[in-house]
Amino acid sequence: MSGEFAKADGRQPLGATEQVLTETAASSRLTREEATTVALPGGDPSWLASLRQAALAAYREAPWPSSTRDEDWRRTPQIDKLDPANFAEPEALGAGELPPYLREALDGPVSGGEVSAVVISDERGNLESPSPANSAPASPIALGLAAGLAADGAVWQSVAGKVAPPGLRKLISLNTVRTLGGACVHVAKGQEPKGYVRLLHGVSHGSASFPRTLIKLEEGASLTLVEEWVSPDADPALLAPVVEVELARGAHLTHVVFQRCGDQTVLQSTVRALVGQEARYDVRWNLLGAAWQKSYFEVLMLGDGSDTRLVGLCVGRQKQHYDVQTLQDHVAQGAVSDLLYRVAVADRSRSVYAGLIRVEEGAQKTNAYVQNRNLLLSPLAKSDSNPTLEILANDVRCTHGSTAGRIDDNQLFYCESRGIAREQARRLIVEGFFADVVDSFPEGSLRESGRGFVLEALEELARSGALAASSRTA
Repeated sequence: MSGEFAKADGRQPLGATEQVLTETAASSRLTREEATTVALPGGDPSWLASLRQAALAAYREAPWPSSTRDEDWRRTPQIDKLDPANFAEPEALGAGELPPYLREALDGPVSGGEVSAVVISDERGNLESPSPANSAPASPIALGLAAGLAADGAVWQSVAGKVAPPGLRKLISLNTVRTLGGACVHVAKGQEPKGYVRLLHGVSHGSASFPRTLIKLEEGASLTLVEEWVSPDADPALLAPVVEVELARGAHLTHVVFQRCGDQTVLQSTVRALVGQEARYDVRWNLLGAAWQKSYFEVLMLGDGSDTRLVGLCVGRQKQHYDVQTLQDHVAQGAVSDLLYRVAVADRSRSVYAGLIRVEEGAQKTNAYVQNRNLLLSPLAKSDSNPTLEILANDVRCTHGSTAGRIDDNQLFYCESRGIAREQARRLIVEGFFADVVDSFPEGSLRESGRGFVLEALEELARSGALAASSRTA
């Protein structure tokens, strides 16, 4: 290990900052007001130790989010009862087989395509990952967080804590303080790796996990990246990932997120990207699990002619609660952003969406659009939608739209008049409602995986009777 890194086991002298990290990691538990820093295996690089200390100060200073005080959380009162002190400390990281839920996810439908690299983490940090046959060990695209920082720390100093800085939000600060695992994904100038990189982040045993994903594409580079957020059912846990993306001129990232957490998991995520000149960021998300979720998808269009397409879907069941907030921040001229988010909520589930298009002064020739469509499958399901515009330039084209309603009676009549039973007709209509979102996923195994996950959710709705409601009630 180089001199920039300090051993956390005491075998080498520690600097003042590293000594604080070692002492605090073994002390008190995490609370809403206080936290203790951790260190990566082998110790943190000095710049990361300093970043953790800045995040710790920001965490102590900021109040815990509140549904009565903070507009971001006004429609998600679950935050008022969430207390990080209620989650267990992670066990020590040791060798062994992957937990069954991670093994199941690893061998699941997403594994069917051409994978160039796999990185796996849970609450204990990064776990041993299989090496796909077509990966290039001499020049890895993706590494676990500790390995990536050790291999090329200079690259990541411009990304970690810069794209999503401490203090931006309380739970970003907490992720910075407590992250033990995650991934570093780096594609060099002009490279276009075959297949896709696969990141699998999980949590279990009633713990809290704070994975950090750092993504950097150099000029002209291209990559498809898949992140999976998973956990087992009947396990009250907290998963709070932060993803930081930096795209240089002409780079193109296709970023797919599959969220399939267990029925008692709380998920609070931030995906934040800086898009350079003529670069393109395509993000797709598929939200199907968790007890409740609050997610931010934020894109800053920093380069002239940059392009962002955000497309996602959500299926709410039982008492699930999904709160998604998006930001399309146009800083440079001639940038394009387009967002489509489709939601179906059944039983007593609820969806909340807030989307902001912000056009900064001088960002002329901006073209931006937001569309949120919501399908209510039960009279007790609820959907809130609030797309907004904040425009400081005068030569722009910015529009937004939002709809919410039940299944159309005319569509049901058309299906039933052709001999399709009502429940099956409702299922076909919901499947069709998501068709354009699913078709926007990368062609091949990822698109088929996205379609399969939606069909699984609809099958669960069918088994529970949620698709059998009459047109008069839903």
